[in-house]
Amino acid sequence: MSTLEQLVTYPTKVGPSTGGVDPTDALPRELLLRIFSYLSSFDLLRLCAVSRSWYDICYDGSLWHTIDATQYYTRLSSAQLTRLITRSGMYVKDLNLRGCIYLDIFESLGIAKSLSNLLFISLEGSRKFDHNALTQLIKNNSSLTHADFSSLMTLTNASCFTISSSCPNLVSLDVSWCPYCDANGLIDILRSCKFLRDLRVSGCKGVEDESFMCELHHTARHLRRLSMASCTSLTDESMRVLVSGSRDRILVDPVTRCPNIVPTRIQYLNLSYCILLTSQTLSDLAYVVPDLCEFELSGIPAVLDDGFNALIPNTPNLAYLDCEECSQLSDSTLNAIARAECAKVFRHGHFSFCENLTDEGVSNLLKSCPGLKNLELDNTRVTDEVINVAVQVTREQVGKVLGTLQRLVDRGEYGAPRAEDLTGVILRLATYDCPNLTWQSTLGVMRRNEERVLFNLRSGQVACAKKRQQASSSPADSNDGPEHITPAETVLFPTGFIQLKCAYDHQKIIDGHLQFLLMAEFDTAVQLEREFAEYCSGDPDYEYLRYAQDAVRPNLLVGNLPALLNRGGGGGDGPATGQNNNASNNFMLGSIMRSRRRHRRGPILSQVMESVPGDDEPVGIDEGTALQHRRRGSFAGCVIM
Repeated sequence: MSTLEQLVTYPTKVGPSTGGVDPTDALPRELLLRIFSYLSSFDLLRLCAVSRSWYDICYDGSLWHTIDATQYYTRLSSAQLTRLITRSGMYVKDLNLRGCIYLDIFESLGIAKSLSNLLFISLEGSRKFDHNALTQLIKNNSSLTHADFSSLMTLTNASCFTISSSCPNLVSLDVSWCPYCDANGLIDILRSCKFLRDLRVSGCKGVEDESFMCELHHTARHLRRLSMASCTSLTDESMRVLVSGSRDRILVDPVTRCPNIVPTRIQYLNLSYCILLTSQTLSDLAYVVPDLCEFELSGIPAVLDDGFNALIPNTPNLAYLDCEECSQLSDSTLNAIARAECAKVFRHGHFSFCENLTDEGVSNLLKSCPGLKNLELDNTRVTDEVINVAVQVTREQVGKVLGTLQRLVDRGEYGAPRAEDLTGVILRLATYDCPNLTWQSTLGVMRRNEERVLFNLRSGQVACAKKRQQASSSPADSNDGPEHITPAETVLFPTGFIQLKCAYDHQKIIDGHLQFLLMAEFDTAVQLEREFAEYCSGDPDYEYLRYAQDAVRPNLLVGNLPALLNRGGGGGDGPATGQNNNASNNFMLGSIMRSRRRHRRGPILSQVMESVPGDDEPVGIDEGTALQHRRRGSFAGCVIM
């Protein structure tokens, strides 16, 4: 028996140190319930072991409007979970039993009889939930609006009929991968549930039936989300029935060039792994999905570029596109996205295993989509040029944002930015198994992530006043260059990071490098990058000498570049600061020349590459650690100069 189960089962008595009196007994029960309502479900299950009075309060049904058993069902027995639900009874409105596979017939019947006010329910994967209990549960909760019965073995066509007759206000329904539910049962739901907005029937049988598609055609005018993934019998003719209501060919008016079809309001459509579909389906959908935002069409080899060329110009809100394993796609599809109106809002693109994609199409996509956040290009023909374009595009985007922010700060319209405002992953690139990529692309991303920007925290009026004061006190010094910004006025900020998923042998290195930056260990990250370049090139001098000659690495995006070059002057003015204009370059070049060691692997690189991740510590970015450092502001580059 687990510790949590023992605590829930056996509440302890108040100890003798309090004289057998519970100090909370003097408080009204309503006040105690209000205090306990701020606690999580897990905390309530632990506090019920304090005393019998607390046990009674913790199990009060008013505290259990939401029961999410996925957080603790592995630590409780089925009897304990059943007792918790039955005691809460009519108070429960949101019940999540996802993955609770140990509920037997009697326990599921007890749960079904005690609940009567459910609005949300999820029984995904609850394989032993009894069929009679499911029927009783549906009949008792006529106000049900969201139901997730995916992968439920006991859901049948009879259950669908019960849903249609008992739950007319249903808004969202998921019956994916229910082996005993087919189109005959779903037709009843479509006819009765007039408020249905989200329908997921992935893996269901018989969805290609014309009667079902006709009924879905009438419901699609109100649907927002439709998922029919892995319906392997779905054909172009069936989809045409969904679009137009019949199998006849869609006729287009020669004058208006638009068909006489009422468009739908579908925003999410999933047709992945419907292997019988072709480009004709995309051409038909182009007339009826003007509000489409997310489209998943992975695993369909027969889809060609002409289908996307017809669809994409008619979907101005398209932000998510998944074309994984559509092996016949080429750069024409990416160019269509770059030219279309949706390029302004496009955020996520998944084009893995599209082996005909090259640098031309991907580069155009990166340059034309300013809001692109995630791009997957596994097993494509891209080269290092794509990584270089991604680095340049993100640098320009961050430069524009920070330049605008700097102008607002100078005018006094905006306060100083915080570290968390400028830190985070701004682009995710996945380039697994791309044979044309080299180690130099990984090195380019590491160097891009190390870039920081000099930000002036003072307003323009204060800076101008200081400049006039310096000019009046020392006329000779005022001609030597722009004003000097003291260390208390400027700060170095990071400029966002590119998260790269690359070759397996480089993945540990780039993940460790990014984790060092998130944990404010900037010097360690730079040393790791240097050791990585030294290890891959075999020459510890060439790469760094060539890179150092380009420019000062951290601060070339926005801000006052002369002030950056003066930052080593110790607060002096005039010639004193001019002597240190190249302090950063001298320090960098001196460090490079002192590292003329021809070793193959440095200490930090060896530590990162030889680390073996455990089950609880995966290699990569620790989101918890990143969040902890974000809260206390200790990010790379967030130090006063």
